[in-house]
Amino acid sequence: MAEKINFPANLSPTGRSYKAGRYPEKLFQSLDGSVVSLRYGRQSVDAELTLTFENIPTSEGNSIFDHYHQVMGSTNKWKYVDFSKNRGLQGLNDTDMLLKIEQRDTDSSPPKLHWRYAEPPTMTQSHRDLCTVSCKFRGFLDG
Repeated sequence: MAEKINFPANLSPTGRSYKAGRYPEKLFQSLDGSVVSLRYGRQSVDAELTLTFENIPTSEGNSIFDHYHQVMGSTNKWKYVDFSKNRGLQGLNDTDMLLKIEQRDTDSSPPKLHWRYAEPPTMTQSHRDLCTVSCKFRGFLDG
């Protein structure tokens, strides 16, 4: 069973990019050029979410790195990032977009997509005590 780890609280992204997932399918092409497509399910996979936090205190930037290690550093249990309106998704007032990010049917239904870091976060020091952190996540279906 997967375990959700809350994203650090009260960090409001200054930039957000969301790329909808693709539908898993396999194309088979015969020698005469005809193509047959075999789709594996009705849910999209491999959605991408990029969050950028500009000019945040270095201590808050470090909390993102601690979170990354907490989620990705475990070898005995599969962990994923738990976002909410006050944990990484502040400023996103569009309910439809919130539902799309987690592929929820309704606000009260459980998420179908579970987010993990696609790569380690990137930190750029912009001032003595300020930094910019960029995080890239990939959405998975929990099987």
